[in-house]
Amino acid sequence: MNLKEIFSGFDTSNEKSYRKLTGIILLVAAVLRISNLDFSYSNDELSALFRVQYHTFSDLVDKGFFVDGHPGGIQVFLYYWVKLFGMKEWIVRLPFALAGVLAVYFAIKVFSRWFGSSTGLLTGAFLAFLEFPLLYSQIARPYGSGLLFSMMMAWYWTRLLFDEKPKASMAIAFSFSAAACMYNHYFSFLLALIIGITGVFYLKRDRILHYLGAGLAAALIFSPHIYITINHLSIGGVGLWLAKPDKLWLAGHIWYLFNQSVIIALIVSFIVISSLFFARKSLSLNRFHLFSLIFFFVPFLIGFFYSRLENPVLQHSVLIFSFPFLIALLFSFAGKIPSKWAGFIVMVALFAGTSQTILGNRYYKKQHFGEFRGIAQTIDQWNRKFGENNITRAISVNNPWYINFYLDQCEGGRTTFAQHDNRGGDQLDSLARILDTCQTKYFLYAWTKPIPVEINDIIKARYPCIAQFVSYEGLAEAALYCKTSEQCVVAGTDTLFRIIGESGKPEISAILIMDSLEFSQGYDGSAASLMQGKSGHLVATAEIMAENTENGALLAASFHDTDGETIQWMGARANLYCKPGQWSIIRQTIPIPDQKLLQSRLKVYFWNPARSKLRIRNFTIIAEPLIKNNLKSE
Repeated sequence: MNLKEIFSGFDTSNEKSYRKLTGIILLVAAVLRISNLDFSYSNDELSALFRVQYHTFSDLVDKGFFVDGHPGGIQVFLYYWVKLFGMKEWIVRLPFALAGVLAVYFAIKVFSRWFGSSTGLLTGAFLAFLEFPLLYSQIARPYGSGLLFSMMMAWYWTRLLFDEKPKASMAIAFSFSAAACMYNHYFSFLLALIIGITGVFYLKRDRILHYLGAGLAAALIFSPHIYITINHLSIGGVGLWLAKPDKLWLAGHIWYLFNQSVIIALIVSFIVISSLFFARKSLSLNRFHLFSLIFFFVPFLIGFFYSRLENPVLQHSVLIFSFPFLIALLFSFAGKIPSKWAGFIVMVALFAGTSQTILGNRYYKKQHFGEFRGIAQTIDQWNRKFGENNITRAISVNNPWYINFYLDQCEGGRTTFAQHDNRGGDQLDSLARILDTCQTKYFLYAWTKPIPVEINDIIKARYPCIAQFVSYEGLAEAALYCKTSEQCVVAGTDTLFRIIGESGKPEISAILIMDSLEFSQGYDGSAASLMQGKSGHLVATAEIMAENTENGALLAASFHDTDGETIQWMGARANLYCKPGQWSIIRQTIPIPDQKLLQSRLKVYFWNPARSKLRIRNFTIIAEPLIKNNLKSE
């Protein structure tokens, strides 16, 4: 077989080859999405499952999604799906994975109609293997489903507007797919609105009734949800924790869409350049280029400016519904590539892209969301190994049910926690009181969401050693703290700085008396010269004694530029560590995330703004090694 015969087997202009390529793309999409569906539920999935445990539909509406901030369509689906099939991860996620596969199929159809078969196949291939649509088709949230509804809507919208004759069946299909977008997610709702309005400008006289009737039907189907949507608009939603997008957000988003991979970027560039080369003599734009541009960028722009000016809502996931239009726009001239070559390029891109996602990005091996099952198994394992009564446990989760869901599946079942959440402020004070009163040999702290940075220092001031530790790529962690150094998993620390007594002997520590002083003596120099090439974290530590723990004193650390301006400041509140009239240990971890801070001027000192009676001894700065996992699940 010669090269010509090989290429002829992938001729995108041949109906048989086109169907074969479509089948291969869909097979790859299906295998990728159905594989490994049993990983731990994410926080959002557990939130949805927690809110389907109602006995009546009325309770589901009032308590399940009236107060949630998302349309109720997916919540209603999960309510009945779980009643029928249970809550096993792969069972709950299977419909969303299959929806992701069907979304690829409809994308191929839409963009083959818009720009030709080569563009449709290339768009479908990228949707099949890129990590972004793959990941969000593997979780039980409204993203895989919304991608399907959006592509279905675009397909029936195209048929209704641009078929030779209008058909009532196309109008009905368009109205139902648009309504599905509206019930699915507010960004898929937004896309349906944008597409619907755009279509008005391209209406032919013979299909005005079909089109307007379809739009009215979609609105009527959604009308029972309107009072819920009005309530959602009054909810702060993710704006309570999501940061506003910066001016370069779109560039970062596009980089994320393409796996943050140089290999994928090169494949895309090769296809785009090849397309433009072959189209150079007949390069022209049409209405479908305009549609692609509008349908991708307008949702982004609305989300961006709303997030900047009103309430942050823009994140990667909400743009998945408009994402295929960007891919199609990039590959819109691929039809100019000789059809025999185009099919071969589709196959190479599909194989190379799939390999990059699985091997290069370690898709099935890396942690994508906070881990709940692993944390629960770790807690259960430590309880059985060290004795449940020997451990005081605290955890930070959005809802205790999320961790109990997996503890119920463990050998030891549910256990008790002294604290279930910590967002700083008074909850740090509560944690300090728990630590000061607990008498157990061990203290366990686990988290499945970001926690205040002070927590580790507050615990290590009382339980200085970590006996066991497990981290899920920084998205969830559990640590078992103890008081005896024999069990420490960290080899040791290096003392880098110490304030010594008047004798000048380093083994004799100074006692600093700050009864009338606002600032103590301390360290003043660069972090680089202090660390001297050592790795790990800098930690300032001391013992303090005060008659009044509410004196506002802090162990402070600050970085400064060459002009003396403060770059970063941090401080450990003495009242989180100090017991009145007793020597107590206080700690302040000083993270150095970049080279700029490493070379900056560093000051470490005590600040006593009330100039109250305060004693300090053993004031040191140490280099504390980074902790690595030392536990594997049984």
